[in-house]
Amino acid sequence: MDKFSLPQEYRKYYRSLEPMLAKPKTKRYSTVIFFFLTIALFGWYAIRPTIQTILYLQKEIVDKKAVNIHMDEKINALIEAQAILENIQPRREVITKAVPKNPLAVDIARQLQNLANTTQASLSAIQIGSVPILTATTSAALTSYVVKHVPIPINISVDGPYFVLASFMNGLLAMQRIVTIDSIFFSPNKSGVPQPGITAIQLQLKLNAFYQNY
Repeated sequence: MDKFSLPQEYRKYYRSLEPMLAKPKTKRYSTVIFFFLTIALFGWYAIRPTIQTILYLQKEIVDKKAVNIHMDEKINALIEAQAILENIQPRREVITKAVPKNPLAVDIARQLQNLANTTQASLSAIQIGSVPILTATTSAALTSYVVKHVPIPINISVDGPYFVLASFMNGLLAMQRIVTIDSIFFSPNKSGVPQPGITAIQLQLKLNAFYQNY
């Protein structure tokens, strides 16, 4: 660029520097300075991608360490959950039998009959409400966490002395299949053969057993 093509306000600065730049020693120093400035500028642009890559990798390492810590925590939690699940596995089977996934009406009738035989009570009548034989499980139900407990109405009549019926009631409350008692009705049993010193009683119960429905 010609010095005469510079704007008017810069010409005086150029004129003041012109004698100094014209000296050989000043020219040498200027050349060296401009050389190092050029090397520094090109060097910065050359190493800038490397510096950016190093910073990015450092950030990735920090993020990966945080992810590894979270993964270790989740793995430890899963190990603890698995240990708890193994410990409660027998209890799960008890719960499944207490409230099964199907009505199993015949099974509850058999349990009541066995209880009567064990306590030496006379099961004179048993009536179970209408229930499906099997409950259908759809794919949508498999992913549902809402479980409904559907009641099965049961009416039974049991005959025997007081201590026998008391034993039957205790066994009823301790049955593996859970039942609830809606009503209890006692009445003298006049149909049985009277025994000396023993009063026969008829016990009428309205019960509910349950099964799971999704």
